[in-house]
Amino acid sequence: MQVRVTGSTTLLDLVNFLAKAQKDPQYGPTLNTLFIVEPDAQFGQLAPGTLATFFKRVAESGGSKAWAIVFSTDSHYTIFSELVQNNGTKGLKIRLFRDEFTALQWLHSE
Repeated sequence: MQVRVTGSTTLLDLVNFLAKAQKDPQYGPTLNTLFIVEPDAQFGQLAPGTLATFFKRVAESGGSKAWAIVFSTDSHYTIFSELVQNNGTKGLKIRLFRDEFTALQWLHSE
């Protein structure tokens, strides 16, 4: 599964994405996710810890067990690196990448 995040992103956007993804017949633990954060993506409206809560819901949903997050700006790295370092979700692997090619290689190895 591939997700591209652009513009202003809210918790409701993330929850709606998860609800839509769960309706996909392929949704499940074998469907890994490439999560691409475009340079114009803004997470200013998300409270600290919101991304962690979102990924906890992902882990509990029975969906993707491997998430490759591709970022292009240092501010996005800062947001997501804290999430990865404090990943308290069992069974969910999250890794950060600067390019899609390397991210896809990792996802195919999972």
